[in-house]
Amino acid sequence: MCGIFGIMTKRTDIPIARLIREGLQRLEYRGYDSCGLAMANNGTIDVRKKAGKIADINKNGMFDSMQGQFGMGHTRWATHGPPVDKNSHPHLDCKSKVAVVHNGIIENYQQLRKDLIARGHTFTSDTDTEVIPHLIEEALAKGVSFKDAVRDAIKYLTGAYGIVVMHADTPDFMIVARKESPLTIGIVPGETCFAASDIPAFLPLTRQALILDDDEMALLYKGRVEIFNVIDGKPREPKIMQVQWSIDAAQKSLDGVEYKWFMHKELHEVPRKIKDQVRIPQENLDAFAKTIMAAEHVYITAAGTAFYACLAGKFQITRFGGPYIEAILCSEFRDALPTIPPKSCVIAVSQSGETADTVEAIRYAREKFGAKVCSVVNVVGSSITRYSDNVIITAAGPEMAVASQKAYCTQVTALTVVALRIAELKGTLPKDEIAKYRAALEKTFDVANEILKRENAIKEIAEAFAKKPSFYFLARGLSLAAACEGALKLKEISYNHAEAYSAGESKHGPIALIEKGFPVVFVAPPDETYDRLIGNVQEMKARGGTIISVVADFDTKITEMSDYTIRVPITNDKYAIAMSAVPFVFPLQILAYFASDFNKLDPDKPRNLAKSVTVK
Repeated sequence: MCGIFGIMTKRTDIPIARLIREGLQRLEYRGYDSCGLAMANNGTIDVRKKAGKIADINKNGMFDSMQGQFGMGHTRWATHGPPVDKNSHPHLDCKSKVAVVHNGIIENYQQLRKDLIARGHTFTSDTDTEVIPHLIEEALAKGVSFKDAVRDAIKYLTGAYGIVVMHADTPDFMIVARKESPLTIGIVPGETCFAASDIPAFLPLTRQALILDDDEMALLYKGRVEIFNVIDGKPREPKIMQVQWSIDAAQKSLDGVEYKWFMHKELHEVPRKIKDQVRIPQENLDAFAKTIMAAEHVYITAAGTAFYACLAGKFQITRFGGPYIEAILCSEFRDALPTIPPKSCVIAVSQSGETADTVEAIRYAREKFGAKVCSVVNVVGSSITRYSDNVIITAAGPEMAVASQKAYCTQVTALTVVALRIAELKGTLPKDEIAKYRAALEKTFDVANEILKRENAIKEIAEAFAKKPSFYFLARGLSLAAACEGALKLKEISYNHAEAYSAGESKHGPIALIEKGFPVVFVAPPDETYDRLIGNVQEMKARGGTIISVVADFDTKITEMSDYTIRVPITNDKYAIAMSAVPFVFPLQILAYFASDFNKLDPDKPRNLAKSVTVK
């Protein structure tokens, strides 16, 4: 959620404050309501912070004009205390010598704050974060080193944190630490270190990175890193990884075309990402599939868009001969499963790999009940990957828009690849049949490309309905996941109230709201649910609903009943139809984008939302 970016460098010829500000802007997709920078300048720390957006605050150079040899910045998504200037990060100790930025939640901050106030400390914010610089200040007063003071302070904290700490009188290094909250280190060996809550912050500056584990801290020198365990103080040799993401991911251009919004650009990346996703390394795919096959009980869990990918994925796995899979929202996982039987497997799906509730769910299953964990995530080295027995990395690459599109499409594709491999390993289908399904899955790349060529037709429908206050999205079977995803996207970025239901449930309450002109979106592939869906379309139309249907190119029946159609160019055979989960959701993501743009909203940074939800 919160964005963090810090720089420690030996270079004196670069505008450090401006680079920090630019790095924070590359993290705006994480969602925020205030921001600030701290710069160390010859024994003093200058802090400038304010509620609002970076571009607005920096119009007159408020951040870029800051001077100093090293520094850090932060974008805050409010949890403790309202989004006002005083609650913005960074936060200082009483002497203004220690500055801290923090992502996460300190669960015991209230008691710590009371104790610190009783010992004479003065607080200037409502945040949980502010206890950290004061705890460090107390440790320093006892004569311990800066490193040991930070380590001592951390031991008092209960909860999740990713922190960066700087000291005005320690110009040689900054300190970072993490527990259950993301923090990544970028490095230009021998010159510069970067601290960031996510890789895009430093992607244009270096593609070499180090990943901190939970309960680790690191000293960031000028181009060198020392890593220690917080609990026992033991050092660990840093292992540099090469980031494979393209620098272009942080730009709004693609193939020479400049896009107005990141989301539109990223929608145009979807076809190539589908193509890349089909090619999962065989060893990883087999290990993932065999773990599911060996389990007696299988659960799948995620939040938001990723949960709807779970619904599609579990349907495909079961359809092709895999086990029954129970889908549980990660925020409900512990309550829904007070016990987990032996020989269980949990499939976790997450774009960031840091979703707090998903991390908690798999740790609960793994540590308390010994369940195996298979994860589908987009970030190598993220928390979820470290708690997993088997991992499939999605090919989405960075998503700068808060509303996910590439990640959803690659997650569904990856889980479909797993479903086909399970069928192959179990022998539930002849090999030549599986080959035909796999070929059809690969062709969804071409289908998605063709949908983009027709996006102006989708745009016209979006603009015709963008001002409508409410929508229903209805479907059956596998397509219910697409309906849920379509409704969520419209809510997230266009702020239209939208609800998704199984079409068969629509007459058990929702139909009461239907009146003349009420828009009802049907996801209607020509599969085994099609004939039953026709009756649901007729029910809505008879009561005055305006019918918008997503149908195959060759469709006739539902087309005749519909006021508007979005046509999906799949071929009329069982293989293409079975592999059409992504082709039938993709137009709905495009629809939501154009509705948002027509409503003059920012689809990249919708209000109150964050890309990576790292608090529970």
